[in-house]
Amino acid sequence: MQAIQQRITILGLWVWFIAALFFLYEFFLRTFVGSIAHQVIADLHLTIEQFTLIGSAYYFAYAAMQMPVGVLADKFGVKLNMIVATLACAAATFLFAHSTGFASAVLGRVLMGLGSSFAFVCLLVIASNWFPRQYFAFFAGASQFIGTMGPVLAGGPLITWLVDTHTNWRIALSGIALFGLVLSILSLLFVKDKPKGAKKRLLFLSKTEPILFRLKHLFKTPQTWVVALYSATNYVSIAAIAAVWGTDFLQAKGLPQQSAAYMISIAWIAYAIGCPGFGFLSDLSRRRKPYFILCALLGLMSTLLIIYAPIHAMWQYEALFFMLGLAATGQNLGFAAIAEHNAPDVKASALGLNNGVIVLLGAILPLLIGAVITHVSHGGNADHLSVLDFQYGLAFLPLMYVIALVLSLFFFKETYCRPQNEMLILGGENSSPRGH
Repeated sequence: MQAIQQRITILGLWVWFIAALFFLYEFFLRTFVGSIAHQVIADLHLTIEQFTLIGSAYYFAYAAMQMPVGVLADKFGVKLNMIVATLACAAATFLFAHSTGFASAVLGRVLMGLGSSFAFVCLLVIASNWFPRQYFAFFAGASQFIGTMGPVLAGGPLITWLVDTHTNWRIALSGIALFGLVLSILSLLFVKDKPKGAKKRLLFLSKTEPILFRLKHLFKTPQTWVVALYSATNYVSIAAIAAVWGTDFLQAKGLPQQSAAYMISIAWIAYAIGCPGFGFLSDLSRRRKPYFILCALLGLMSTLLIIYAPIHAMWQYEALFFMLGLAATGQNLGFAAIAEHNAPDVKASALGLNNGVIVLLGAILPLLIGAVITHVSHGGNADHLSVLDFQYGLAFLPLMYVIALVLSLFFFKETYCRPQNEMLILGGENSSPRGH
């Protein structure tokens, strides 16, 4: 039997908000290092290759932990995991702030990735446990909105604060580490795994099975992989073009650096708006598949035009990057769909698998793009890359959306926004199971 919440409560909103703050904190830790690259490279006497490894260390640690995080969340609940994870993030940030060279900086980033890997999965489990399931996609989207404020704060606001207050980056990160400690205390005092007195849901697989048996069932469910691959191929373009290559590419096309950075911000803002917006519409219509298809089409059109079209007007860039941000929100619906396609006792593991595939592709594809760009430019200097060099490398992006479109059209099975492998027994109500 599993608890199921039938209404939204103030306590549920508070528990969810604490978890959402942890996700914002994690997203900040994921992206801040790029904003202070020059200071970190100078202070730690790093080469460009060493700095790149420091940045990548977070992502690979984060991706590697997604399945273990799901298992730990299923086994021990989100409260204990959030307490330990927020403490780990605080300690890792403090370690990075006081790193003396490459080795200690890499260790700090690895520990950041390990601790941060719990944030989104725990947040989604809380949303699933504390809110009626018909609102899951909306709260997952609202979580994405709050989380997206992390990279926003890690960009211009962080640099503006450091410059205006003449604050050293080490001191700033030490203060940011304290926020992780505050989150740990809030988790200890207020976070609960699930609400009291929630009604019970009877599963077809009601027998308690070993965790390895349940994971085997998760891996053998075809829709698990369909949704995970869709989510990853849908999201990876914003990770590659907005977080890595976008600014340099737009500057090669003739945009000033400030205007190029503005376009990237538009993509993230659209993503922040689209996650709760599309989540709400999907929940309202009780359909996932049409929005999967729509997001894939938006992504395919926007990436093709951004990369290859001769664009001259700023409003055209603004519209296309807004479209790109909206397209990436399809991965948010993927979290709802993968939860609906798997049993509740492996829900956290399924969410972790989905998040891990997303992050892993987001870490690998930019490296492949960079390798292609380096090859076609014959190892040219980053300041002298041509538009054509970027177009060869960024050709991966529309290809990813073609894969997402094929998956959504021909392989994804509609869930109608309800679990696909359980029946409901409602005390005092009609108890006949629904078909699927």
